[in-house]
Amino acid sequence: MDLDRILSEKELTAVFQPVVSLENGDVFGYEAFTRIGKKSVAEFFRSADQDGKWKLEKQCRKTILKTAGMLRIRRKIFINVNPDLVFDEEFNEGFTRKMIERYHFDAHDIILEITENCRGKDGQLSSIVSHYRQCDFKISLDNTGSAYSGLDRICTLNPDFIKIDMKIIRDIENDPVRQAMVRSLASFCRESGIVLIAVGVETSRELDAVMSLGVPFAQGFYLAVPETMPLKVSPESYSRIINFRKNMAAVSAAKNGKKQDGQKKKPSSARKPENSDGTSLSESLSGRTIGDLSAPGVTVFPDMPVTDLLQFFHSNPECPVVTVVDLEHRIAGIVPRNMLIDALGGQYGYGLNYRKLVKDMMITEFVTLDSRESVENAAAKATSRPEKNIYDPMIISRDGAYYGIVTVRELLDSIVSVEVSERTREINRKNRLLQEQQRIQQRDMHMAELVQKSFYSQTAPEQDGWDCAFVFKPMSSVSGDLYDFYYDSDGKFCGTGLFDVSGHGVASGLVGILSKYLAEKIFTEGMDKKLGRVMEQFNDTLTAEKGMVENYLTGIFLRIRDNLVEYVNGGHTDVLVKKCSGASVKTGILGDRDGKFRGRFLGIPGLPPEKFTTVRFKMEKETYLLLYTDCLVESRNLAGDEMGVELLRKVFKKAPRGNAREVLEYIMDVFDAFTEAVPLRDDLTVIVMRYTGCADSR
Repeated sequence: MDLDRILSEKELTAVFQPVVSLENGDVFGYEAFTRIGKKSVAEFFRSADQDGKWKLEKQCRKTILKTAGMLRIRRKIFINVNPDLVFDEEFNEGFTRKMIERYHFDAHDIILEITENCRGKDGQLSSIVSHYRQCDFKISLDNTGSAYSGLDRICTLNPDFIKIDMKIIRDIENDPVRQAMVRSLASFCRESGIVLIAVGVETSRELDAVMSLGVPFAQGFYLAVPETMPLKVSPESYSRIINFRKNMAAVSAAKNGKKQDGQKKKPSSARKPENSDGTSLSESLSGRTIGDLSAPGVTVFPDMPVTDLLQFFHSNPECPVVTVVDLEHRIAGIVPRNMLIDALGGQYGYGLNYRKLVKDMMITEFVTLDSRESVENAAAKATSRPEKNIYDPMIISRDGAYYGIVTVRELLDSIVSVEVSERTREINRKNRLLQEQQRIQQRDMHMAELVQKSFYSQTAPEQDGWDCAFVFKPMSSVSGDLYDFYYDSDGKFCGTGLFDVSGHGVASGLVGILSKYLAEKIFTEGMDKKLGRVMEQFNDTLTAEKGMVENYLTGIFLRIRDNLVEYVNGGHTDVLVKKCSGASVKTGILGDRDGKFRGRFLGIPGLPPEKFTTVRFKMEKETYLLLYTDCLVESRNLAGDEMGVELLRKVFKKAPRGNAREVLEYIMDVFDAFTEAVPLRDDLTVIVMRYTGCADSR
């Protein structure tokens, strides 16, 4: 394959491999690679001259950023820089900057990876790195540990990220020398504010080793393989990460049990003073003090580890702030929930701060109220704070000791019936505006829900030869799933459509309504066309009609003509088929084994034309079809395991040989038991279709 053909862009594809947080199992970002078919472009770089290498480098970056833009990737993207081009004069021409602006990326989310084996002069390389930093890019030093440079180059370049070479990670659980090296590098990176990533994690033992050595991020086939569509973390590795962290927390709690017992001690709630004239709150405003409105709040001691406080905030989401007090309950500072989570959750935050104590991170400049102050004075102080802090709770003291807290809501509710300062009335006005906006949003959501329900079928088809049942469970009131049953001009059941709109809420729900209308119209008008052509027309029409709306779809069409089923897939989950013949039961995927029948996502502008493959299948009596959206197989249980297609196939196979409703109920009962009542994190639609062969066999 010659270079000119590659540079035409049609031969290059981008794949993405997750970089995973070893603190919570979430995907932090993706390293992007370019492929020609299933092969790397590395051999073409080696054979090309310098001009060809630079052209190929440009095309690779363009392919990566264009693909990432169309797939709406909104995480960090690591892009490799070819070492042969680092010192080329054209390297600094700003091509990458133009591409990220074109495809609407933030430069801070682009990490350029420079391999450690770039053997140019460090001063020259530092100049290149400095140029990219001026363009707001982040820098990653790749293959660390594989070359000659060592820590001197790290200190010279001061990268934002360091990737440990996979040769160091391979079988690291059996090599004390490499373990010591990685442990030292992890400590160095924490102290230096550099993010450390272990590359090439391919086994559970390697994952356990890098976690125990303090490496915060990892990448490798055990976690997830590079794919065209960005993947999540594999269920096995996700569960292993979560369980490792839980075990570490339990060990830490056991070691610090006495200390934590002391931290749980809270000052007893003092009795709230009565008004000086003996009147109740409802009888008088002028006689009230802020102490009348106080609540006990939560206090901690200065020597509490910030990681323990972070765990407390995660376990108590309703707590917005804690007050730091000494043994005599004198106020030393406060730690707002958002401040601590931001400090420990940033790019370098956890590595820099996890060893600190509360006293190292508490805020010492804040507004306190004396419990004997009047409500009017307290309201004036509350409303004079910066806008970002105006809704924070107020800390109350008495004679220098902690007394409690009062929320702004309590404060404003207490003075709503009387005249207060102009500032307080403005706050009330803003609150009413916010409440009105919320009411309007709730009304609009309810209207969208009613509109959607009026568009969607409420009953399954009742036709000779077919027995159907379905379940439709939106994650919230408005769903991004859409389903439909189609009928010909004589009212005969002739097909089914099932689609999944990206995103959630009103926007995806409205795109779903538009898509449902277009799908029904194009399907029923195209009864004489090839089903693949019908899907192409639907894709083209939808892309044009929805305009600049970012939501895209996956979906399938099934067309039924007596016992012949025609099937087209647009990037959707597979249709499962179950054949029952005598005592024999077989299940499989509708379509060929290698998945070539699957087309790409629908409704994404800018992609070249797509021809969708039509699969044809003759139904035999007592054959079942299972259609579903990805929530059914991607929902996790408490152990972090996804249900997955293979488990679903086994459940489908064991389902009773009853009507479609009985099969559906069996599948949903198993799904509910598997997820152990974990709330849905996506919209769920499941359709079971049974071919009875004749009218009276239902």
